[in-house]
Amino acid sequence: MGDWETVNQVWGAVEGDLPSLGQAVMLRLFKDHPDTKAYFSKFKSMPLSQLEKDEDLKAQGNTVLSALGDIVKTKGNHGSNVKALAATHIHKHKVAPENFTLVSKVIVAVLVDKYPGDMTGPVQQAFTNVLHIVCTDLEAEYKAANFQP
Repeated sequence: MGDWETVNQVWGAVEGDLPSLGQAVMLRLFKDHPDTKAYFSKFKSMPLSQLEKDEDLKAQGNTVLSALGDIVKTKGNHGSNVKALAATHIHKHKVAPENFTLVSKVIVAVLVDKYPGDMTGPVQQAFTNVLHIVCTDLEAEYKAANFQP
C-alpha cells in the first residue's frame, strides 16, 4: 500500500473527530510554537488556558483539518487544492510557508497521541511523506507568487 492510501485509511478513521482533533492541533501549535499565534488576531492575546475552551479555536482547527482532508482524499492530485490554499495564505493571511511544515509536524504528533494504535511507525512515516509533498507544493506556489513576509 502506498503512502497516500495508508494516510487515507487512517484519515477515514479520524475524520469523525476533526473539530476536537483540530482544536488539539491548534493548541499544540500555539504551545510548541507561540510565535504562530501572531497569525491569528482572534487568538493572539488569549492564554492557552482560555483557548482550551474556545469554540472559535475548535472551528479554526476543524477548518485546518478539513482542508487537509480534502487534499488527502485527492491521493496526490491536489494541485487545485494547494493552489487555493496557498492563495488565501499568501494574500489574505500572509502566513510564511514554513508554518505549513510546523503544523504538519504537530498534526502527526497529535494523531500519534490520540490514535496510538493506528499511528504505527510506518503510518507515521506515510503521513510525514504525504505532508512533506503537500508542503513542498505549497512552497512552490509561494515561490511562484514571489511571497514576501
